[in-house]
Amino acid sequence: MFSARYMDFAIIGWLITSLSNDPSSVGLLIFLRFIPLTTSGLISGWLVDKFPRLKIIKTIIVITSIYYFLLSYYLLIGSETIEIFYILTFISGILSSIDLASRQSYLSNLVRRKTLKFSLAIDIILMNLCIFLGPNIGMLFYEIIDFYQIYFYLGIVTLLNLLIIRKNPNLSMLKNKKEEYSGFAKGVGFAIKNKLILSTLLILAFGNFFAFSFESMAPYVGKNILNSSPQEFSFLLSMQGLGALSGAILFFPLIVKINRPGLVFAISSISLCIFSFLFSFENSYFMTCVIIFFGGLSIAIFGNMHTRILISQTPNPLRGRIQGLRQLSIGFFPLGSLFLGLSGDYFGISDSIRLFSFTGVLITIFILILFRELRVKIFNK
Repeated sequence: MFSARYMDFAIIGWLITSLSNDPSSVGLLIFLRFIPLTTSGLISGWLVDKFPRLKIIKTIIVITSIYYFLLSYYLLIGSETIEIFYILTFISGILSSIDLASRQSYLSNLVRRKTLKFSLAIDIILMNLCIFLGPNIGMLFYEIIDFYQIYFYLGIVTLLNLLIIRKNPNLSMLKNKKEEYSGFAKGVGFAIKNKLILSTLLILAFGNFFAFSFESMAPYVGKNILNSSPQEFSFLLSMQGLGALSGAILFFPLIVKINRPGLVFAISSISLCIFSFLFSFENSYFMTCVIIFFGGLSIAIFGNMHTRILISQTPNPLRGRIQGLRQLSIGFFPLGSLFLGLSGDYFGISDSIRLFSFTGVLITIFILILFRELRVKIFNK
């Protein structure tokens, strides 16, 4: 499903950049794709804790398949407008938001605590593999068949996931634990009291707002500055996934041994800002790919560290709601992308990216100094 989502993202990105040349159009695309993480993150987290997580996953699979079939029909009738693509992108974001909260909460309950950090690392490796493969497969198929046919087959393949997970256990929570941690506000209260989780969520939010310019503006740079072909465009977008996949594999022995994940998480956020700063210069296609690739390496550590902290430091009955807060923080990415795109229209995209990068470094350092919990050792076993 993850490969299909990033295939969908690459195709919609190509279609929108073909209809508009403004940085703000790409910023709005990213905003609508990821804003559901902000608007529905808390609600989806609460749903995941209240209802069986496996049933939610199966429901999302069915709805996602319907989404692909409808999009296939829309492309078939040939009346594409940028407004409809924005609406479809928003719907896709809602489905991703609920799936993300349910899937990782289910996974964390499926494995034993002592193997949790290994399981999360493998999950991130597979996710980044999908981020790399999705855009390239989508544009590769575009050389053979039309976009509407691609979406039709995506709908069928997505439904096949029901067969793969048909024998998975439901993993219902104990009733007394459910009652102890019941209530929408329990998750927020727990996050505020736990300073490590609070500081992690803050860096996650500001990092997503300021540090991911090389990701959010990659479609605009690839299509309108580098004048990429469809294959070059998809490869450029997938370089983040390739970098993150390479980092997750190469750093795997190191990642599972890190006992100061908060500190490493903060450093990775700073490195993302640095690569965004380098991305702001007028680079060749090759150098742009290299910068995005190394940014992806940082994402591998950034994603693994904050996921490990939030899941391992949270009781199982609350993990859905903490995942909802995580999605709320990730939801700052579309907000940052929208403001960056608007700023790029008025002040130039390069200067705007540099300002965002510098601000992100300063805020991350401030949070790292303010919360000592980020610098202490955990996971000693």
